[in-house]
Amino acid sequence: MVVTKRLSSRLGRRPSLLATLVVALLALVLVPSASWARAKTGSLTVNVAEGSGSSSQLKAYQLFSADVADDDGTNKVVSNITWASSSAQAVVTAQIKASDPTFTGTTAQECAEWLDKNVPSDSSSASSSPVVLAIAKAMMTSRVTPTSVTAGDRTELAEGYWLLVSDDTAVGTGQSGTSPILVVVGGLPVTASTKSSVPTVEKTVLEDSTDAWQKQADATVGDSLYWKLQATIPAGIKGYTTYGITFHDTLTARLSAPSDVRVYVAAGTAGDEWEKAASAPDGWTELDPSEYTVSSEAQSSGSTLDVTVTDLVKSAATHGMEFSSGLRVVVIYDAPLSSEAGHGFDAPNVNTVTLRYPRSPYSDTYSETEESTAVAYTWDLSLTKRDSSSDAKLAGAVLRITDDRGRHLTQSASWTTEDATVTTDANGLVTVSGVDSGTFDVEEVSAPQGYDAFAGSRRITLSVTLDPDQIVSGKDKAANKAGLEAVSPLRVDSFDAYAGTAQVSALDDTTPKTPAGKAAKGIAKAVSSMLPKTGDPTSFIPVAILVVAGVATILASRRLRGRGDGR
Repeated sequence: MVVTKRLSSRLGRRPSLLATLVVALLALVLVPSASWARAKTGSLTVNVAEGSGSSSQLKAYQLFSADVADDDGTNKVVSNITWASSSAQAVVTAQIKASDPTFTGTTAQECAEWLDKNVPSDSSSASSSPVVLAIAKAMMTSRVTPTSVTAGDRTELAEGYWLLVSDDTAVGTGQSGTSPILVVVGGLPVTASTKSSVPTVEKTVLEDSTDAWQKQADATVGDSLYWKLQATIPAGIKGYTTYGITFHDTLTARLSAPSDVRVYVAAGTAGDEWEKAASAPDGWTELDPSEYTVSSEAQSSGSTLDVTVTDLVKSAATHGMEFSSGLRVVVIYDAPLSSEAGHGFDAPNVNTVTLRYPRSPYSDTYSETEESTAVAYTWDLSLTKRDSSSDAKLAGAVLRITDDRGRHLTQSASWTTEDATVTTDANGLVTVSGVDSGTFDVEEVSAPQGYDAFAGSRRITLSVTLDPDQIVSGKDKAANKAGLEAVSPLRVDSFDAYAGTAQVSALDDTTPKTPAGKAAKGIAKAVSSMLPKTGDPTSFIPVAILVVAGVATILASRRLRGRGDGR
């Protein structure tokens, strides 16, 4: 108004149009207003701790407008608090009253004071308050358009109270959204930190020779083969009233459908490690089936297995554990190698898992970890019966082959605890496809015609040493060791660990034969010694004649048998 008056006196009683426009513009620029005063801004920088897994993309919702200054210390002094929007007013008021039915306030000042009193706040940390979480969920579905904030960048925001949440659409694999951050912006620059932790998952397989959980193992097709999925839920996860996880397992057609599923939980993120055997060690509690669900689906390429623990917050409380201190969850199931299993180092039988977990405390969607994989191998063993001199293949040998579990090989190439034998085919072969490494004892029950069976049993040793901590492939395959040994008259012919084929021969000697000429000479010598010499009593002559006649009869009989046998 002062400016108007000054311009009017200078230009006379009838100011020109130009003067009128100047006065109007000056009035718009210089006249103080509440909206202009609230245009003051402050700066905010959000930090993401390295390795925390927090998404770097956030959304900021202003709840209150205010004048913000700094005291002599580190505190913010807030005054003239008003609602930032009608949506903020409706959401904040409703959620405070839902949390505290005794609250009767309606103004921005009253609601801000209630939050200051009841919500542990620190402008540098995320909040685990249920009411702040409820406000965050409601604001995300309101009509308010949020301001985008990128962690690490300095963002200018209007002074007042701001609520930061993760942009769920930007949460990637192996990431999670932060708990909501309630922060006052204005005065000196403000720094806030995200608060989130990402669970991890690891898959291992049970190596029966050592009873240890490893990344690699070998097994016999059809035998029980146990797999372990272990998730670690880190300590300090905030803002969740429920927390469900799903182990999503993918099995190739080389593995049989899973069975015998069990779920266990242990407090903390370390200690009481499950390193041996399929039975739970001390410190682990088996969950009741009502606490989880299991679903499996057969597919042309294999099958999937989903094991969902419905609510770890509730399960932890049920079993006397504290969710916020971290948990370990283990799923164990049996999935034997199938008849389609690959053989050798070049054809590992792969099994993978991912863990699905809540994307953020205020989201109904899930994020997923990177895959974790374990593999199983198996081998082919063939035994050929041969002539020890010519190496000719011999059909018809009856063998008893026993593995290191005391089972016997059957003619159908399966294993049984009952007594069983196998017979070599026209090519002298006995083959078993898909065996575990270990020892195999071979007995010859009956040799082919014209051959002598070797006495006792002889051992084949198929030894495989696998790296327990990693899956080796390519140039690293040499980290896995394999060998084949056999005790005479068994003989190692070849072993290709990459193709998975082990070949052994069992050698037989022919049955010794006495030549006919030598037998005749021996008999003749015996007869001649019985004939009387010159001067001997003639009483021995009749006896000698009878002996010669008997010998002649024996020789004639042998010749006739020889002709009948085709000799």
